[in-house]
This record gives sequence, C-alpha cells and structure tokens, in this order.
Amino acid sequence: MEKKVEYNIITGCVLDVLPALERSVLYFESRYISVKVGITGRDPQERFNEHLAERRWNRMIVKYKTRSENLINKLEDYFILYHPRLKNNWIGYSHLSAGGDNYFYILLYGKR
Repeated sequence: MEKKVEYNIITGCVLDVLPALERSVLYFESRYISVKVGITGRDPQERFNEHLAERRWNRMIVKYKTRSENLINKLEDYFILYHPRLKNNWIGYSHLSAGGDNYFYILLYGKR
C-alpha cells in the first residue's frame, strides 16, 4: 500500500509563518528519530515516492507552499543551518518550479 503525503499547509508571508514552521520542526525532532526537511516544485507525492525508494520514511508532511523559487530555497537552507539534528546534508540552490507552486515538507521516521 502506497504511503500518502499529508498536507498541513501554513499560509501567509514567510516571515509571519516562520515561528509556526519552527514549532513544527521542533515538535517532530522531539518525537521522531529521523527528521529531514525538503523542497520540491513537483507533485509532492511523486517526490515522496522517490524518498521512499532511497530510504524508509513513515510520513511526509507538506507545511508551506509558495510560487517563489528563491524563497523556498532560503527556507530550506535556514532550517538546515539552524537545526543540526535534521538528516539533511546539502545546502544549496535547487531549481524548482519558476512559475508554479513550490513546497516545503518534512520527512519523518521512527517514532520515539
């Protein structure tokens, strides 16, 4: 059975929603063994399926959506820099959807 992406999107200007995104990441870091953040400009389910092929994950939760490719890249870099417990190991610029929706998501494995 295919694991489905969960959508719990926080809306608004990124500066306004950053505290809520911070709380979400901290919450999941305290309750899961492995937490990773990511971004995609494609269908989130498609991206989740790719992650599942690489590693076993329990959940993928989409938390933020924007049309700004630059903003979503900065958001991912911010969390990787300030949350060293995340399982991310790359900071850089991803070319996503220049004219469509871009998503920020959280991957989770191993409930504590």
